[in-house]
Amino acid sequence: MNPDSLSAINFSIIPIPIVSSSPETGVRFGMSLDYFFNAKDKSAREKNEARASFVYGQVTYSTLRQLDLLGAWQVFTRGEKWVLRGRAGYSAFEERVWGIGMNTVPEKDYWEFSYQRTFAESRIYRQIKNNWYGGLTINYNNTFRVRYSKPVTPDFNYTDGINGSTVFGFGPAVLLENRDYPFSARKGSYFEALFQNYLPVTATPYAYREWIIDYRKFHPIGKENTFGYQFFTHNTSGDVPLRELPRVGNSNLFRGFFGGRYRNKSLIAAQSEYRFQIWKWVHASLFTSGGFSAISIDQYHLPDFLWAGGAGLRFLVNKKNRMFVRMDYARNSTFGGAFYLRLNDAF
Repeated sequence: MNPDSLSAINFSIIPIPIVSSSPETGVRFGMSLDYFFNAKDKSAREKNEARASFVYGQVTYSTLRQLDLLGAWQVFTRGEKWVLRGRAGYSAFEERVWGIGMNTVPEKDYWEFSYQRTFAESRIYRQIKNNWYGGLTINYNNTFRVRYSKPVTPDFNYTDGINGSTVFGFGPAVLLENRDYPFSARKGSYFEALFQNYLPVTATPYAYREWIIDYRKFHPIGKENTFGYQFFTHNTSGDVPLRELPRVGNSNLFRGFFGGRYRNKSLIAAQSEYRFQIWKWVHASLFTSGGFSAISIDQYHLPDFLWAGGAGLRFLVNKKNRMFVRMDYARNSTFGGAFYLRLNDAF
């Protein structure tokens, strides 16, 4: 099909094939089925549409017999009175662990940390006034059948939850959502703050507390270009299991770092991105991020500053809801880089 016509189609259901490769998983393949819709307020004189919502299911399997089943959703109800977010699923996966803190083992001496996991997390928001919402957050994670590629030594520098854990937490949350497009904003603001108290449950009684603050701002430049930035902090205290520690590196924040390269109880980060149009449905971006990982906020030290940055291409696949397929490549300040192929912008 002509790409100009393709970008104008209002897709409702998008099947997305998934193919990736990494040392942890071998070749990984699967399918994601994404459903997009806009709830309409039928009681209004004009049938106003809520911002775009999505529900998707994803199945992947690897040559190392690793299975991932994931469902996720973000729903704006009629009149945007409620915002419902969440994800749930099962995974049999592997991660790399270099230890806790900044003084980790050398780059090639990591532990392979394999496990099975079931999880469910949900955030339910009710509109308070205009674009402000208040609500409840719930999080459940069960990590079990844990194995390591080699014996854990004192260099690992952590004990809580290294053999598995079950956690259940809940608490209050507040949300500001006035971005024009949730998938790739051109203007507006986003703010989310939440607190979760984790209770000791089952045979792995890990009790701890968690605070997350996420602020994003977008400034339109000209007709199609945008400058955006994000401030994010994730802090925990108490007996935090290994799998639940704040970590550096993923496809949305600290792009360029291997996921979990640095872990500790406190993380603070900022990132910025300039998004610009190259030609019709082809866009590009330049981005950078930086921050700290430590046991607590008062232990951030300038020599430990982490930095990453890169560039990417964007291909418009849904003009109405401003949805892109993005390809990013980023380098980090300590070792190597990473390539990402994803649907929608990073923040």
